[in-house]
Amino acid sequence: MRDGESPGRARRALLIAALTLAVQNGIVMAFAVLYLPLVTEFAASRAEVAGVQSVALLVGGFTGPFIGWGLDRFGAQRFFPVSAALAAGGLVLASQAQSLGLLALTYGVIAGLGLSGLGSQANMTVAALWYPKARGRAIALVDLGTGLGAFAFIPIAQALVSWFDWRLALLIWAAVLLLVIGPLTFFQALPEAREPLRGEERGGAPSQGSSNRPGHWTLAAAVRTSAFWHLIVARGLSAIGFPLMNLHMVAFAIGTGIPSVQAAAALGSVSMVSLGGRLATGWLADRLGRAPALGITYSSAILGIACLLMLGWTGTPGWLLGYVLLYGFAQGSGGIVTAARTADVFAGPSFGTIYGWMSLAVGPGEAIGAWAGGAIYDATGSYVGGFVFVALVLAGAVLAMWRVRQPAGVT
Repeated sequence: MRDGESPGRARRALLIAALTLAVQNGIVMAFAVLYLPLVTEFAASRAEVAGVQSVALLVGGFTGPFIGWGLDRFGAQRFFPVSAALAAGGLVLASQAQSLGLLALTYGVIAGLGLSGLGSQANMTVAALWYPKARGRAIALVDLGTGLGAFAFIPIAQALVSWFDWRLALLIWAAVLLLVIGPLTFFQALPEAREPLRGEERGGAPSQGSSNRPGHWTLAAAVRTSAFWHLIVARGLSAIGFPLMNLHMVAFAIGTGIPSVQAAAALGSVSMVSLGGRLATGWLADRLGRAPALGITYSSAILGIACLLMLGWTGTPGWLLGYVLLYGFAQGSGGIVTAARTADVFAGPSFGTIYGWMSLAVGPGEAIGAWAGGAIYDATGSYVGGFVFVALVLAGAVLAMWRVRQPAGVT
């Protein structure tokens, strides 16, 4: 917590951020349950329907600079409620879409814009700025919301699709945004003091010595450092891998003979397992350093993907449990580690703006991942190539994180 700030305000900020992220991620992740019904209703290919989610993710990524600027300029109390209202409006319009193109416009563009303002970038910024001495753990606590949200929303979406249709699910998501998240985020706030602390991290873990970074980082100074670009590479590669798995895992499991309800439950269970994984990631990031923590969690994710491939090869349902445990442990770890490492390097009054511009890598990465899973399946009739691709990009993200070094500083 920032010196001189109320402990109650800091804890409230983290709680609101976690709840906001729970609803936002729950809505995004639940698209995996709507995926096959949309393929059927619109008689479209898997790549085309995955493209709707890609549009939302791409739009969200390109708004990164505006999210950071908006938080810095307007404050959390105005920024978050407006985002919730925009997302709700887009979902209401999407529920009435009669073509895939209209769905891409309403869900992908309009709702995507609003959901991006309620996502990880904005809420992790809140956590990083409130708790600079324990960023990894604070970000991990907020990020618990993503796991809880997916665990709650995915089975609800499956029930709604089974009993009614996907259109009602979108209307219910809109109501939650308008009636819960909008009013709640009127109480969100950023700390008044946002100067960098002495002794900020210089290597893999927080140091105890004095910082060599007098003054404040600006966007212009940050883009001239190699750390900025290595962090972008790490974020972009991470963004490719996880959306591909999360969107297509249910369809893959159903294709191996797993019942649809059980497949959806497995995806929700991944998010539940990730709760412990996120806490462990925050602890590892603060104790061992950012890059070692990412290496451990992404190795677990790759082993989990191997279990999913074994499920397809053998048809033995037990491999699905291995996937849930190993991949679930890593779910969300990339966002925690990269947010903490970015704040280590570039904390200051312009952190939101700097972090926002770095987030430009996320949208294209997520869009590529979501689309590529469907495209590879359409081309080969299998998800194997897509899952191997995910393992490679996650390994690349770890390598990029190891190459992040503390710049000399600004004056």
